[in-house]
Amino acid sequence: MAASRKKSLIIAFVCVGFFLFVELGFWSTGGTGSVSSNNAGMVNGKFRSPRQKGITKKSNIVIIGSGPTALGAAKRFYDLGHGKDNSEITILEELGRPGGLASSTRDDKGFLWDVGVHVVFSHYTYFDRVLNMAVPEWNYRRRASFAFMKGSDDKRRFIPYPVQNNIHVMDKIDQQKSLKGLEEITKNPITRKPTNFDEWLLQKFGVGLADVFMRKYNQKIWTVNTTEMNSAWVGERVAVPDIEEIKTKIKEVDNGIEAKDSEWGPNRFFRFPKYNGTGGIWQSVARMLPSHWFKFHEKVTGIDIDQKIITVEAGTVSKTHYTLEYDILFSTVPLDVFTSFLQSKDTSLEQMRQLASQLVYTHTHIVGVGLTGHLPKSLADKSWVYFPDSDSPFYRVTMFSNYSDDHVPKGGAFWSLMCEIAEPQKSSNPSYWSRENLIKESIQALVLYGFITADMVVSKHYRRLDHGYPVPSLKRDILLDTIQPWLKTKDIYSRGRFGGWRYEVANQDHSFMQGVEAVDNILSDVPELTYPDPNLANSKKNTDRTIPLDYEIVIAHYNENLDWLKPYANRTLVYSHGNDLGPPFQFYSWERLKNVGREAHVYLTHITTYYDRLANVTVFLQGDKFRGRCFKSVPEILANAKKGVPCRKLGNWYTAWGNIKFPKYYLDDFKKKNIPMLKANRTLGEVYQDLWGSPPPKPGIRYCWNACLGATKAMIHKHPLEFYQKALGYVSTYSNQEEAHYLERFWFHMFT
Repeated sequence: MAASRKKSLIIAFVCVGFFLFVELGFWSTGGTGSVSSNNAGMVNGKFRSPRQKGITKKSNIVIIGSGPTALGAAKRFYDLGHGKDNSEITILEELGRPGGLASSTRDDKGFLWDVGVHVVFSHYTYFDRVLNMAVPEWNYRRRASFAFMKGSDDKRRFIPYPVQNNIHVMDKIDQQKSLKGLEEITKNPITRKPTNFDEWLLQKFGVGLADVFMRKYNQKIWTVNTTEMNSAWVGERVAVPDIEEIKTKIKEVDNGIEAKDSEWGPNRFFRFPKYNGTGGIWQSVARMLPSHWFKFHEKVTGIDIDQKIITVEAGTVSKTHYTLEYDILFSTVPLDVFTSFLQSKDTSLEQMRQLASQLVYTHTHIVGVGLTGHLPKSLADKSWVYFPDSDSPFYRVTMFSNYSDDHVPKGGAFWSLMCEIAEPQKSSNPSYWSRENLIKESIQALVLYGFITADMVVSKHYRRLDHGYPVPSLKRDILLDTIQPWLKTKDIYSRGRFGGWRYEVANQDHSFMQGVEAVDNILSDVPELTYPDPNLANSKKNTDRTIPLDYEIVIAHYNENLDWLKPYANRTLVYSHGNDLGPPFQFYSWERLKNVGREAHVYLTHITTYYDRLANVTVFLQGDKFRGRCFKSVPEILANAKKGVPCRKLGNWYTAWGNIKFPKYYLDDFKKKNIPMLKANRTLGEVYQDLWGSPPPKPGIRYCWNACLGATKAMIHKHPLEFYQKALGYVSTYSNQEEAHYLERFWFHMFT
């Protein structure tokens, strides 16, 4: 390995892999074109589009690091057919296993610890499905987050999160102070653009809430004054309190009525791997890739950007060095560290280093406390808790054993808390920030709050992250807008949590997709979304990328037993109208939908979402296992669909174009279930006229019952997307609409 090894192309991803999520409960929750070709290559030192012909040059692709961003890039290369005859891929990892700082550690007492809080929720279909295929078993949880804070009455209490929606739980002084501030900004809203985060807080929540909670907590987590931060990172969609709802809750509390706490946010539900922690996710993703791609204990030590040569140090005890040439370099090394690696005769390099040195970050200390016994009642129903007050070192504590029994030596006999502490980038008093002191201070605070007693502690875990949070400082975007274009002129792309330095797109899903999107941009000129436009990426579910299947099964589920689908789980997409937190076992996809429109709402949601990315054949079923007049197996439905027959048609033709005349027993059954039929305002014939643009055919239409059917992509594409979008509009109102029964009569005619 000491010999120089020339490479025609290196794409290097250096991943820190440490992903926490936005603290405030303010969230903006987007897409680009999909890529499916695998023929991209290099022309004149640049990737050429797969549409171009005559590619003869083999690409050697090197990915440095194996955290989520690197694995996102590697998985995308693999999905698009790279790493075979057209390219050679090597993944260099400084550590001895994949995952980077998104890894997990089990201590000698049997407690498992993550590097800070990682839970899985997502803005991306592609991310979801990769994880679904990689990790076989998940625990699904409802988010239960709280702030624990001392009120003006000196009493400590849990305030459900987000705090701004639950001020009815506060003591009277804080309650009225917060309410007064909200009333002031409601009567006299400020429309000018805030110049910093503090102004943004005042504009959105008023001076009362800012003083009671917002400023204290944000100072503690970011370690800088809120006037020193920008407001771009919080996005456009905010959990803005409803004044009248708050007043109603306060009145209920005053009258001794228990007011319901407000939930908010895209991560109201989350999932967590049943075994091996967050690190288990990324080890599983790595196992989806060829093992010979990975080279461990190899570290980048220098980069000559003039000659495009990287120096690598390999080995653990006995070190060797070698060099690699590159054409394009991708890095998620923290920008301040990365620029220090660079060597060049370009005099502007020193300016870039100086600018990168002005980026602000925090150090993060993780203190894990393993305990014997059971969680106290005050913590048993909680996921994590925020701590704005100064009498504890931590800003957040996670009830980590609540996520999985695998986190403790024996479920029911032990439990664990994981504390996160933020240290300023430049701090004094090093003795305070020592391992010994922070462990001691954390345990003392937990005892003070009555959560634990000192004799419960059986294990103490500690880890310090030099780069913890990338702070959205006032100058951050100006600095990035100078550094990133300069790097690109040198054929360098910097992405990831600290490579991109945008906290608002630094969660696991964002980071993974930054790697995916970078690869698509290189191979096919598909514009990146997540890094350049965080607000758009966070505004909706991004469904533009999927993993192609030859056939897939779409299930409309409420509360049916789905065990019969186990043989087809890796091809099944379940859309649940029910209340389950998650699936009973792992499917290719599992999503919650609002309980409207019966199975028609599910089928049309799938078609309209994936119209351009449908499988070759789609099987549409209810969760009741072929009950009724259905083909009786998936193979039978597939075989008939390929012949152009979507479902088991009835012998006669349907000609009743008015409202449906349901039997009384049928309607009474729904009433007993408290879901009476919502009768349609339009007749079946009028809906047909609206969808097809012509009156119903005089002979009638062929039809089938029970909404169990299959259709090829070509059969579905007989109608344009707008046709299905219009049909979806008919079944998006109520759980049991007559229009859903209309569509049941249309499926055969629709697809033939």
